Order: sequence, then structure tokens, then C-alpha cells
Amino acid sequence: MIALLQERGFSREQAYVICSVAVDLRINNVADVPNSVVSACLPEHIFQA
Repeated sequence: MIALLQERGFSREQAYVICSVAVDLRINNVADVPNSVVSACLPEHIFQA
């Protein structure tokens, strides 16, 4: 997620702060125990002024 935000023009520090405050981690799949799929969701509405 940090790399994706950097591609969108944010510095690494800004991306880190955004991720620490606004990113929601979700466990999507635990069918292959002990491996699981985790996704990071960032709501776009936080960027609207």
C-alpha cells in the first residue's frame, strides 16, 4: 500500500502516515491453514477536500 501511494505522488513518509491511520486490514481467506490472505483497504473518500 505504501508503494501504491508513492506511485500516486505521496512521499514515503506521507504514505506511511496514511497507512497507519486509514488503512483497514481484512482477513479474506484462511482455507489453507496456516497461510491466510490479508487485504489492505484504503477508503478513497479521505482524499476529498
